[in-house]
Amino acid sequence: MRDDAIAPIIAVMLILAAIVTFFSIWNAVYVPSMKESAEVGHLENVESAFEHFSSDLDYAASSYQNNLIFSEPVQLGGGDVMVNLLKSSGTLQVQNETDPIYTLDLTDGTGNTVALVNGTIVNFSYEPVSNFWQDQGYQWQYGYINVTKYGELSTPLEYYNMTDVENEISTPGSLQTFAQSFGMVSATPNMTSQGYGNISSLDLWVVSMYANPVHTSVSSNGIGTLRLTSNVNTTSYTNIAEISVGSNDTLFGPGVLGSWYSGFSKISTTYSGYPANIIVDNSPGVGNYLYYNSSTVNQPMNTPVTVNLHQVNIEISAY
Repeated sequence: MRDDAIAPIIAVMLILAAIVTFFSIWNAVYVPSMKESAEVGHLENVESAFEHFSSDLDYAASSYQNNLIFSEPVQLGGGDVMVNLLKSSGTLQVQNETDPIYTLDLTDGTGNTVALVNGTIVNFSYEPVSNFWQDQGYQWQYGYINVTKYGELSTPLEYYNMTDVENEISTPGSLQTFAQSFGMVSATPNMTSQGYGNISSLDLWVVSMYANPVHTSVSSNGIGTLRLTSNVNTTSYTNIAEISVGSNDTLFGPGVLGSWYSGFSKISTTYSGYPANIIVDNSPGVGNYLYYNSSTVNQPMNTPVTVNLHQVNIEISAY
């Protein structure tokens, strides 16, 4: 066989070997690198969606408005690039926290409980599936966002550690403001001559967040949605002689009770004429706290009030 006939064959084989080597390196190094970069961008989009929806929840809890609707799209899958369209996927889930964050009890002049409200809150999370980078997820709870890893480890996104989160709830800051929005009290003065300096009614605003029982989770590599809707139900109760608020939630409870405490303290100071019918029995903390009791006030007459209870219910859906 002539050498000049073999040479082109060898050249073609070398070219094919170079092409195979190039594509092997491309698939082993460059494509995974591009998919990792795309996955990082995907997770940044999830983080941004959680931050936006957290702001929506802040507004819904503090505005006490009826018929609010907010929705936020969440990118569940990512990591696809032009040369490799395979995508990861993820699960978006919302669920109720196990224990109430406060309990409100209204008692009438005969000692009977006429209204009992257990305030609730939710958490919602994103967990990746077949991620091309790290198994990094996100969870919102009590007004702040955690970054999660491998479904087991978690750390606050915007705080150094949980001590900083606790401090933000117990001292003036955005988390304390969010906690205090779950309860508010205002008073209507009694303008009659006999009741001057007293109050004729109290308006109590109480907020509860709960998961939609039908739309609690979605798994996909497309787009999911977080959605909130609010409705306000108002009921008036007459002859209320006692209002007590309690919480066994050691993290969020003090912030929630602090709003009630400051509200009733302000009313007690403002309407201090004779006969006054507001007394604040305890400072905020964890446990049961009595904020109003007409029969314990040192005065010659008991003055139960009308309470207008405004229940703000915020339903959270994931679909």
